[in-house]
Amino acid sequence: MNLVPDFRTFFLFVLGSFAFAWFGLIVLPWMELGHLAPIKDEGSNDILPWDTANTAHQGEHVYAANGCAYCHTQQVRPTTSGADITRGWGSAKDDDGKDVTRRTYPRDYIWQHQVFLGNSRNGADLTNVAARFPDAAALYRYLYDPYVLNGHSSMPEYRFLFITRKISGLPSDDAVLLTGPDAPPAGYEVVPTAEAKSLVAYLLSLKKGYHLPDENGPVAATPAKS
Repeated sequence: MNLVPDFRTFFLFVLGSFAFAWFGLIVLPWMELGHLAPIKDEGSNDILPWDTANTAHQGEHVYAANGCAYCHTQQVRPTTSGADITRGWGSAKDDDGKDVTRRTYPRDYIWQHQVFLGNSRNGADLTNVAARFPDAAALYRYLYDPYVLNGHSSMPEYRFLFITRKISGLPSDDAVLLTGPDAPPAGYEVVPTAEAKSLVAYLLSLKKGYHLPDENGPVAATPAKS
């Protein structure tokens, strides 16, 4: 029995299958979406989507290193594909304080060095997480002990992103406000590390408070009031 032709046929079949999948999953999407450019808002001449500061881009690496994408997504599906809009995950505010409610589109991700769409939601979607946390202090508090805000949370504590140190002079401006059993000993304070600061900067950049033109699809329905 000659095994050479059979092996050659098998090898060509595997190679062809790989090439077909690679072309369909990598090349075609890149050809369609890989050259999206920012656009200019007709009303204000702002460039959309907004770019973020370098600190936020550094936070992408902290987000990836701590496995946040395993439990959180960053994609708001249209109303025909799920209840994301109804949950309010597609809601944010623009610079004028007006509500913007919509699904996400490929153009939303063009400034991100790493895109964390995610495929599992053990936690909430983070597309507009900055709309749910008013400032860095609230996010620091939540990262340090998520159970304070949600006693049923499955999110682990990220206390290793913080340092407990003795207060020298005045307390630090970014010291985490902790109470109860989380409070540091008298004369000490809990402050975020550089990694925590960049991670929080990244999370605060996650806010889709801008409209995209109609060519990207209609604005989704306003979420139902609870």
